[in-house]
Amino acid sequence: MKSTFRKSKGFTLIELLVVIAIISILAAILFPVFARARENARRASCMSNLKQIGLGMMMYVQDYDERYPLSKVNAPQADPNMPGSKFVVTSDTACSDGHCISWMDLLQPYTKSTQLFVCPSVRNGTYPSYGYSGAIGNSSEKYKYNFAIYVSGGNYPTSNMAEILRPSEVYAVVEYNYSAGTSVSPYGQGSAARSATASTYLRVTPHLDGGNVAFADGHVKWINAAKFKELGSNSSCHLDDIDETSAFCDRSWNPFRP
Repeated sequence: MKSTFRKSKGFTLIELLVVIAIISILAAILFPVFARARENARRASCMSNLKQIGLGMMMYVQDYDERYPLSKVNAPQADPNMPGSKFVVTSDTACSDGHCISWMDLLQPYTKSTQLFVCPSVRNGTYPSYGYSGAIGNSSEKYKYNFAIYVSGGNYPTSNMAEILRPSEVYAVVEYNYSAGTSVSPYGQGSAARSATASTYLRVTPHLDGGNVAFADGHVKWINAAKFKELGSNSSCHLDDIDETSAFCDRSWNPFRP
């Protein structure tokens, strides 16, 4: 009696190669989509961080006669629970290994979190993920944005709300994973906002060819990388004779020009 069972055939080499090729094509299509979705989630989390930072800054301003916090105090941060102890914010010798009291410490009573200053896409946990505009919080940098009033070398207070003519348009806090985050500017290595090199440019644009920004009125927006590139020359801005080629005259960074 003949057996009714037939011996099954295996895959041929050609069939196996076709299946592998199809899987490879699908992976090549889907993996970038998954990576982009993950980065979108990190960007949203980072935007939430900056929104809370912006709200904390607005609360600080209301409590301190409408004046924005100082970018840095030349004194070491001794409290281990404060951001200044966790992050290196400067190379200043007045502080212990760069752990100065900074704008993040001044906002701490309102933000109540050190982790808030860490972006999910952070590259170096030694530094904070965000940098504060020198035009608003650094008294010795203000002359670069309004040379006609703030003379070089002068020691002026931080900006107040009345000075900032377009708070909904001016950057206050940007993404900047580096130690110079106490005085971010639109030009040079100190801000990385002008440089297009990989080592510096990605500090302000870590999310999908762009970066999140908290504005002087507290709202947050994602900005395309093109806005940060090649902003102009490293010359101070004379508001009585505005030079549009000066980085410090840029409307997104200069809070004193109309």
